[in-house]
Amino acid sequence: MSDPFPAFASSLLINGKIFSQTSMFGEGVPNHHPSVDSFLHTQLAARPQRFAGNCAELALISDQLWGLDTTRTDQDCTSLEEALRHFRGAILVSKKIRPHGNPEHGQLTEPCWICQNLLDALGVQVISE
Repeated sequence: MSDPFPAFASSLLINGKIFSQTSMFGEGVPNHHPSVDSFLHTQLAARPQRFAGNCAELALISDQLWGLDTTRTDQDCTSLEEALRHFRGAILVSKKIRPHGNPEHGQLTEPCWICQNLLDALGVQVISE
């Protein structure tokens, strides 16, 4: 993660609550939920390309899955299939973060292809217009 500031911010409305994240930046690697990591590996195996995995959408979904894991009694990780009910009716919006004075700052933006595939798999509606 090498950008000096986040490039995007996303908010997820789920079960009447709003959660927000920015794209990850700085040193280190993202701490994706294992189910998100598995999804990423499968997607990238089918469509190999450079992908940093720093997206705000991945952080939001991972946060939700980590939270679901805390409610489990079996110590297993929540699968995407198991999380479908949790994400029912969820809505996501993403905006660009740009330097002061940049006309693109605050504009709506679509998720990258891999995040869009993840959101589709979970039934999350994306607002991009």
